[in-house]
This record gives sequence, structure tokens and C-alpha cells, in this order.
Amino acid sequence: MGARGGRAGGRGYTRAMDIDPELQRILIAARSMLARAATDPDDDLHWPVLASVAAGPGGGTAPDARTVVLRHCTPDARRLEVHSDAQAGKIAQLSANPQACLVGYHRARRTQLRLWGRAGIHQGDALAAARWSALPVHSRGIYGEDASRFAVLAVDVLRIDWLLLDPAGHQRAAFDWSDGTLRAGWLAA
Repeated sequence: MGARGGRAGGRGYTRAMDIDPELQRILIAARSMLARAATDPDDDLHWPVLASVAAGPGGGTAPDARTVVLRHCTPDARRLEVHSDAQAGKIAQLSANPQACLVGYHRARRTQLRLWGRAGIHQGDALAAARWSALPVHSRGIYGEDASRFAVLAVDVLRIDWLLLDPAGHQRAAFDWSDGTLRAGWLAA
């Protein structure tokens, strides 16, 4: 099935109905960690790094990354949300290329999560209005006097890369929905 715990091996995946119970446990824990982080500002995963694709020198592309605040998580839908000023550079970048990657590290659990997906931008729609109305008044000031500069980036996660940094041996696993069906497997750490 691939590599586990740092042992060499291929990148083997299994289909959803054949997932190793340990991989199932890891996926459930990762989803739980993200859901908790979205509501707890003291959680390490509340502050992930969002990477997008930017215009690079010479007309090419280059990665661009920044720390964001995880505001909402819908585990069953594999959707993560962050808020942004609609005039921020990441909005233009994700409009041009919706590929995104969120990376977070939880110190106490020694766990890194990398989450790849497609970002949808919500500005002036029902989702943005709902999130705006739920914001405390002092937080609204970040975006100006009204909701016109407020945007929600909703990242639909297509792949999770889980890494446990364990002194006894690192472990790494991937969960992939890019073809619409969950595939999971152990990877070399």
C-alpha cells in the first residue's frame, strides 16, 4: 500500500471502502482538529499559511504565501473558509488561478496538515452576507465601514497530506478526493 513511518515505498492508495482503520482514525482526527481550530484562536491550526499562484518575474508564475485565520470548517464537505479584504492580492491571484494550499502545524500534536484545493471567492453573495453578519463589530472595521470590501475564501479540499513528526519515526499519509472518490495511503515521510 505504500510507505509508512518513513520506510521506503511507492505512493499507493486504496479506495474508500478498503481504507486501513489507522488511516480512517487519522482522517477523523484531522477533520476534528480543523473544526476545533476554526473556533479556537488559541489553537495552532487557527493560523495556517495560505499559498496561491502569483504572477512571477518574466511573465511566469511564482508561489505566494501568507498567514491567514481559519474562520470556518465544514468537515463533511471538506470546506475551509478564511476572510479577506476583497482588495487583497490573494483575491486577484485566486480569481486567476483557484488552486490553493493551506499549511498548518500543531505543536502539541507534532502534526502538520497540508490541504490542497480550489478556492471560491464569495463577495456580496449569501455566504459572504452570513459570515459578515456573524462577525463581531470590532472585526468588521478591518474591512472598512461596510461589507463591500469583505470576502470569504472557501477552499474545497481535494487532498490532505498528514505528517506526524515523531521522534520514534515520522509517519505520513495522504487522503485524496481529486477523482471524486476518497483514496488514502501511507507515504514516505
